[in-house]
This record gives sequence, C-alpha cells and structure tokens, in this order.
Amino acid sequence: MKKVFIFFLLILCGGVIVYGNLHWKSMTSDSTSADSSSSSEEQGESDKSEPTSLGTEEGEYLSTTVNWPEDARSLYKEKLEAGEPFNIVLMGSTEMDSIEEGWNDKVAEALEEEYGDTVSIESLSFETTTLEFVREERYEEVGELQPGLVIFEPFVFIDNGNVTIEDTLQSIGTIIDEVKESSPGSAFVLTPPQPIYQPANYAAQVTEIQEYAEENDIPFIDHWSNWPDVEDEEIKTYLDDVSSPNEQGHTVWAKGIIDFLVEKK
Repeated sequence: MKKVFIFFLLILCGGVIVYGNLHWKSMTSDSTSADSSSSSEEQGESDKSEPTSLGTEEGEYLSTTVNWPEDARSLYKEKLEAGEPFNIVLMGSTEMDSIEEGWNDKVAEALEEEYGDTVSIESLSFETTTLEFVREERYEEVGELQPGLVIFEPFVFIDNGNVTIEDTLQSIGTIIDEVKESSPGSAFVLTPPQPIYQPANYAAQVTEIQEYAEENDIPFIDHWSNWPDVEDEEIKTYLDDVSSPNEQGHTVWAKGIIDFLVEKK
C-alpha cells in the first residue's frame, strides 16, 4: 500500500513539473510575440516617417513615361530626384516648320503642360539629307544640348531620290552613335516624316526605317496610322501643294508623338 501511494505521488509531481514547464513556455512565447509585434509596429511607424525617393507628383510624372526607352526613363527618374530638368530634343527636317506652329511646337506644348519644369525641350530642324548631315558633323549641335531623349525624324523626305536607303540607314546609325558619345545615357525614338499621296518608293523607304528601328531595339512612332490611307485622295487635304503637312497634317502628326510620350491609363 505504501508503494502504491509513493507511485501516485511521483506521477502527481511529474504532472506538476510538466504543466509548470508548459505554462512558462507559453508565457515566454506570448511575451516574445508581443515584443516582436511592438517592434514591428515601431518599425512600421519608422518606415512611414521616412520620405520616399519620389513624391506623389513626381511619381505621377514617371507613370506616364512607360513607352520611353528604359535608359531615358532611368535618367528622367534621376533628374526628378535631383530636382533637375530632363532634356528632350525634337529633331527633324524643315517639314516640322512648314507652318508657323508645326508638330514640334504642338508636342513641346503638350509635354510642358504634362511635365512642367521637370523637362526642358528644344527643337532642331535641318534642311539637309542624312548623308550631308553626317558629313558636316551636324550631330554635334544635338550632342551639345546633352539630351536625355531625342525624338528623331530622319530626313527621308529630302533623301528620297537623292540618297540610297542603305546610306540613309547608315547615316541614322552614325547620328545616334555620335550623339550618345557626347551625351552618355541619351536615348532615341524614331518617327517617319509625313505620308504623301501614292508614295511608292518613299513608302518603301519608311518601311525600311521602321524595320531598322525594330532590329536595333529603337522605339518607332508610326504616326502614319493617324492619317488617311496614302492611296486615298483624302490625304491631300492634310498636305499643301508641295506635299508638306498643313495644319491638319501637323495636328495628326503631333498627336501620334504625344500619345506615345504621354501614356494615359
């Protein structure tokens, strides 16, 4: 009988010890969780108090640049963080100046309205072929502006019948390389000149430019889709008597470029 009593006493003591141990672990775990939760909340409050690299307005500016070349977007973000203007150059033939307010003026106005003083915009028009442009090293005029982004209308309208498409493409490559050499981090977007009625070989040259852009991962703004079909006489109402764009032509040309540069969700 005495042995039985001792046996039950040992079991009871063992149960008390196990229960006490489990209870202590439970309290320790709760305490640790509370400390962890408190620490997380304090960290969260700390994170909230730290400013982000871009404010809400700057973030909105960046959100509309999704079509830009990645190099240009990265540089624009850096400029936003530094509070410095991002340089955009609108570059093309004198077709951009065929009326008082050409497509370049319309694009510049739209970009300034969208991005304010976070961008600086310059327009450069040249009455030359791509071949002459390279021979005369006029790309230096572009590089001196230190552009972050260049919207480039190659001089195909003037090249047509004067320069082979092979020389045009080679010249475009040289222009891009030389500008990037003098303005590291800059990026290019290509866009064709205006369409004309029944363009024949001219249209084939523009197609070659687009294929060149695709092969070299250069964005291409095909504003021709905004115009009437090139085989339809209606397109003549967008051009003057020498096939330069009139007000209506410049408006649809500008719209194609604006829609690309300012992506609205």
